[in-house]
Amino acid sequence: MRMKHLLVTAVAVAALEGQPSALDVPSEVEGYLRKMEFGAEDLARLASGQVIARAETGKGAGEILTVAAVRIRVPRERVVNYYGQMISYVDGQVTLAFGRFSTPPTVDDVRALALDRNEVDDLKACRVGDCDLRVGGAGLDRLRAAIDWNQSDYVERVNAFFRQAAVNYVADYQKRGDAALVTYDDRERPVGLQQEWRGILANSPYFHEYLPELKDYLERFPGGRLPGARDIIYWVKEFYGLKPVVSLIHGVIYQPPARSDRTFVVQKQIYASHYYDGSLAMASLIDATEDGRPVTYLIYGNRSRGDLLKGGFGGLQRTVARDQARKAAVETLGAIKDVLEGAR
Repeated sequence: MRMKHLLVTAVAVAALEGQPSALDVPSEVEGYLRKMEFGAEDLARLASGQVIARAETGKGAGEILTVAAVRIRVPRERVVNYYGQMISYVDGQVTLAFGRFSTPPTVDDVRALALDRNEVDDLKACRVGDCDLRVGGAGLDRLRAAIDWNQSDYVERVNAFFRQAAVNYVADYQKRGDAALVTYDDRERPVGLQQEWRGILANSPYFHEYLPELKDYLERFPGGRLPGARDIIYWVKEFYGLKPVVSLIHGVIYQPPARSDRTFVVQKQIYASHYYDGSLAMASLIDATEDGRPVTYLIYGNRSRGDLLKGGFGGLQRTVARDQARKAAVETLGAIKDVLEGAR
């Protein structure tokens, strides 16, 4: 279950005009995938029920883009419901913990959120510009003032501080939107998440072209309304095989009022404790039919920036990162297809 683990732009499916495809793939799906450089062989595999995926380095520094697609022989509503369940699925191996934030958020929302002891111990030596865990400079100063490392319960004290900091941060984001986004100063060169997020968005041309209302909503949040959109802000702790990553995510489930045949699910990362400088993902779920029965085309895209393409992330190079991202996409969409079609 690794949809949220893909290291990768938000994509939107275009309402393209065209004749029905000889490959038995809806013309709008085929048109979009061809724009993303999928070829005839890829489309033939999609039509036969296989997952197709591409991953490539993006336009921005340290950026990677993955796009994947699959046909699932169940109605769209079931795919939407399952997608939401999967985001919150805690398997104890990859996804270690999950929780949703209220409006306004409370400490009770993060009662299951905790750093591992070795991460807490690493904080003892943290300095601005040299810290393995992403805590802002002002946060580090407050942490040093609040924690007595000689006390036997310092681990729980640090976690209580971390939980309250997450609540305060989300509350600020709910009030001020992008103006509240953190600046990561764990390295020599600070990284402003607002700048990274805007850069990712600028590199996502189809999002601008085909879903301008959703793009504007995300940029203006919380300053506007979007009929058919529902916000979910949540936290998740995940383990990729190196260090656990705590992420805070602004999710939007969008059902365009004028297009009842499709649903979009956006995931905008607003904090990550390791590796990521920014990430934006979208799943596009589109109605179709096959032999008179409803099917759903799921197209997933993710554009991410981070250490993995700057010499970090365990020394992974760009080619290896692309291969890993593509493999994760195939496995994730394949798992969704298998579960939903197996439960018919």
